[in-house]
Amino acid sequence: MNMVTVPKGCAAKPLEKKKIAIFGTGGYLGAITYGFLQRAASIYGTGIAGGNSPRVIGATSASSEYLNKELGSKFKLAVATEDLVRLVDMNDDKYIRDRIQGFDAAILGTSYQLEKRSVSANTYEKTPNDKTWEIYLDERYGAWGQDDDVPSADSDIHTSIFRNSVHACKQAGLCHLIVMETPKTICPMDYINILEKEEICYTYIRTNSALSKDKVYTFEKGISNKLDVRIVDGAIDDDKDESDGQEINREDLAALIVQSLMSLDWKNSRILEVRASQMNISSGYGSKEKRKQKYDRFWCPNSDLLAEVLSAL
Repeated sequence: MNMVTVPKGCAAKPLEKKKIAIFGTGGYLGAITYGFLQRAASIYGTGIAGGNSPRVIGATSASSEYLNKELGSKFKLAVATEDLVRLVDMNDDKYIRDRIQGFDAAILGTSYQLEKRSVSANTYEKTPNDKTWEIYLDERYGAWGQDDDVPSADSDIHTSIFRNSVHACKQAGLCHLIVMETPKTICPMDYINILEKEEICYTYIRTNSALSKDKVYTFEKGISNKLDVRIVDGAIDDDKDESDGQEINREDLAALIVQSLMSLDWKNSRILEVRASQMNISSGYGSKEKRKQKYDRFWCPNSDLLAEVLSAL
């Protein structure tokens, strides 16, 4: 890690490894974030624990099924085994709480993409025909509502799921939450008010930029653009400012989420607004020199640039 970027998060005391849970890993952003977390857990200095962490929190087996599809192709045949997955009833905060006991922090979304699916057998089903909403952070391409009844973006179901998750995290004794405001979020202050009411420390990340995806991404590419990040003082408007037209890669946001755990003080709460910088840093990835590099000691190439940006906050 760069000498001028002194971490204040879990990387400040790397021997005190912190257990992290992440909700909605069946979605693309959730899956890439999990992949970076898993890599960070295998590298000294990050302060992120391995073993039974990072933990997948989802509603059905789709959480691990779609996660592992992305891990296999994007992270060199990485895998999230069954012991790392907990399927929970998102309508029951006590059920969620019991599956994150002993963890230190969690990564959540605001309004997830929802998909109606059958409850996985031998979990929390009451009848063989029970169905539930699977949660995806922030989307899964091809997901659909089996009964064509997917809740609208302004449905109370979204805040209910979020409220249950935050309350469960508080009751389980977690120290910090990283919350990603997803593009479909209608009233961001509703989610921030839930966090404030629970009196749990958080880092709330939002952007007014459109999100893009690198269809041939692998973790060796690291981040493609340096991100501009600022702290928002006070309340935020429900209507986001006009986009500057520059897209942010979901892979870059995933890396920022993980770097925030390492760099930012868990004892404080903050709202971060993120924009894409004009500085492209990965244009030379395809060169012969780049391909010869070894990435065993990097959880994410170029992540030091994110650490530098966050250290200035």
